[in-house]
Amino acid sequence: MADGLSAAIAGAAAELLEARRVWIGTHVDPDGDAIGSALGLGTILRDMGKRVVTACDDPPPPETAFLPGVKRMVRTAPTNEDIWSALDAADESRLGTLYDPERWAAARTHVVDHHASNAGFGDVNVIDPSAASTAEIVVALADAMGVTPSSDAATCLLTGVVTDTLGFRTSNTTPRTLECARRLMSWGADLGAINQHVFYRRPMSALRLIGRAIERTETHGPFAISTISRADLRELGAAPGAMRGVTAILATAAEPDAFALLRERADGSVDISLRSKPGVDLIPAAVALGGGGHPQASGAKIDGPLDAARERVLAALQAHVAPLADRQAGIAPDAGGAQAADPGADSGDVSGTAFGDASGTASGDASGTASGAASGAAGADGAAR
Repeated sequence: MADGLSAAIAGAAAELLEARRVWIGTHVDPDGDAIGSALGLGTILRDMGKRVVTACDDPPPPETAFLPGVKRMVRTAPTNEDIWSALDAADESRLGTLYDPERWAAARTHVVDHHASNAGFGDVNVIDPSAASTAEIVVALADAMGVTPSSDAATCLLTGVVTDTLGFRTSNTTPRTLECARRLMSWGADLGAINQHVFYRRPMSALRLIGRAIERTETHGPFAISTISRADLRELGAAPGAMRGVTAILATAAEPDAFALLRERADGSVDISLRSKPGVDLIPAAVALGGGGHPQASGAKIDGPLDAARERVLAALQAHVAPLADRQAGIAPDAGGAQAADPGADSGDVSGTAFGDASGTASGDASGTASGAASGAAGADGAAR
């Protein structure tokens, strides 16, 4: 582990040990790593007698409904907590309406993340792109605090590891990842049960949505692109959360080097999920669209309408992503391409609203940021940002 990363982990752990009240927030459109990491760290700190708020601007996805403490997730912005900690958020905009620049600048803030595009937007930045999931980093924080996670915390954290590696199938799954999983299982996490909840409880409406996305897929040389509209969700009776994992399935196609799935949101904006084969770097295209993520799993949020967004995403891929054949021939992507876009944040005042049973590049002081080797891809859909 790099010296800078070790120092950042030690610093964050020391401050968490001293804190009495901690706010933990994660990114909009959360995945298993976002929710698992937040709940895992929150449970560890609560078990130490601390007061903790775990928050997200969007409800937890259905596959995390089984996690201990998921009903504690709220849409509550930080207030007077001693530490405000952002987990698995590649930049501050990913916190949605829970982020306020002036209030964030005045607070004591931590950023804990594994996205390669994260420049660090906290007072203490624990950023390790070599980690397969943010949950792995939370385990390192627990080690630095000298605590052993309970079985509930271990279950949440192993869910984060499993979802971001697609069940240990992505190229960023390392011996360290497997050792982390072994330890979490030794603390009481049930890998078989987690796999059942995460991968084998997909509703029929979600399967129909996958079929719709496959039917609508277009190929443009080495790139493939598909779209899902609000009308599709209504017609098929699918909740927005049913989109989770669709990109990962589409990306199993053998022919395209990179795949883009565009989803129209309720406010007319468009979420973009990008996946690619190992060796094809998506980050330049994602950044050009105002987003970020990992080399093989990135994303962004841009303005609609859906048809215009599709053309914009395709242009960004063609301008900024070198196909495997070109890379092997030493040909660089076109320097031109799509203009940068403001990814924006979800609108609406949702502060203080509890979810209940929810089934359903950054500025600032980047001191303490440590970046490891940005190897591998993120796993489950949504992990990109």
